[in-house]
Amino acid sequence: MSRSLALLTTLLACSARDSAAQPSAVEPTPAVVDAPAPIATAPPEAEPTPAPPRAPGCWEREFGQPPDPSGIGPSLPGPIAGCDGCETLRVGPKAQGLHAEVLRRVRDVVAALPPPPVDEPVLWINSGKRDGEIDASMHNQGLGIDAVICGKDTRATAAALREAGFTCVIEYFDGAGNPCHFAHADLRATKWATGAYAKGGRKARTCPKKAVSRSMSCANGSKRDWTYSEG
Repeated sequence: MSRSLALLTTLLACSARDSAAQPSAVEPTPAVVDAPAPIATAPPEAEPTPAPPRAPGCWEREFGQPPDPSGIGPSLPGPIAGCDGCETLRVGPKAQGLHAEVLRRVRDVVAALPPPPVDEPVLWINSGKRDGEIDASMHNQGLGIDAVICGKDTRATAAALREAGFTCVIEYFDGAGNPCHFAHADLRATKWATGAYAKGGRKARTCPKKAVSRSMSCANGSKRDWTYSEG
């Protein structure tokens, strides 16, 4: 009986060793699949930088619009005898027909002004040579102008015209006494003036310093719309 039990124990031990020696089932290695190559794409385009806003010029700031586009270029068709460089003036089409001595002084006024921040004229002639009797107006002799210097009122404009050598300069004000933008300048009582405006002539002896509108407007078209005085 003891021997049979020992034999049974031995057989069970061997069976356990054989079970332990059996290799366990090996899990299959998953197949390695290559990842797809990335598709090359162009980098996103950068957003275009917006253009800076257009800077308004002096005329647009002061008067709501630039001068007449048809007169932005050179005012004169070519060189003017006695006025070197006047062919480059950009002061509006009403410069045509003016005496060289007037143009020379206009040139000097423009040259003394700082360059504008945008490409535009700095001085504009509102009224130049007119038709009519030479004794009626210096404009009729081509020796008078009404001019605007952008950014200046009538007083500062008049000062620049006097500095350039005009012999008669008139400042303009509306009916409330506010300064207009333009001033008159002429060459009365000079060797170039004739008739009543010549040296010793009845209109050469005086020059009004100031004109006040008979209305609240500066946009008058006739001398009778103004009251002239010596100061």
